[in-house]
Amino acid sequence: MRSKDKVTETVDELPSVGVVLIDVQESLLSNIAKKDELLKSLGILIKAIKNFRLPLIVTEQVPEKLGPTIGYISCLIPSFNAIKKNSFSIFGSDEFYTNLKDRRLSHLVLVGIETPICVYLSAIDALKSGLEVTVLYDCVGSRRPDDALIALAKLEKLGCHIIPLESFIYACLRSADHPSFREISKLVKDR
Repeated sequence: MRSKDKVTETVDELPSVGVVLIDVQESLLSNIAKKDELLKSLGILIKAIKNFRLPLIVTEQVPEKLGPTIGYISCLIPSFNAIKKNSFSIFGSDEFYTNLKDRRLSHLVLVGIETPICVYLSAIDALKSGLEVTVLYDCVGSRRPDDALIALAKLEKLGCHIIPLESFIYACLRSADHPSFREISKLVKDR
């Protein structure tokens, strides 16, 4: 029997997988390289994970100063309560940590901004907490793309899975027999 790759194994146990959307706020997004491509990828991800019933946790960095999650994204999430934080790592928020424990998540899929700061530090803290971490490299953004590449390379060396959105989506689908296959493959084709 052929062994499955590590990402497919962890996605097979969907109840333990959660997606964390980090700080996609207008004031932070305004200087992100290729921000339109990032928003389109995040939109596809949010639409896809609804079909998989994966939990989505949204964080906002000091929203009273930096504003809320950008409207395009918040409109795709019918009801969400963003977790407010002032630490760069999501693990600096007691509310996030409680949410994580309540949901019994053991694998975090990190997306959002900014790759070499909040995403990087959150991934490091998740690894320290014994969690499995996947970063969707086309669903994270940075002001300086070279900084993002260095941060992602370091995270991969530390044990994070660094994969594209489509790899994650198709690992969740597992086969063309999935009831949402046509809908999700259309999202990907429209990309």
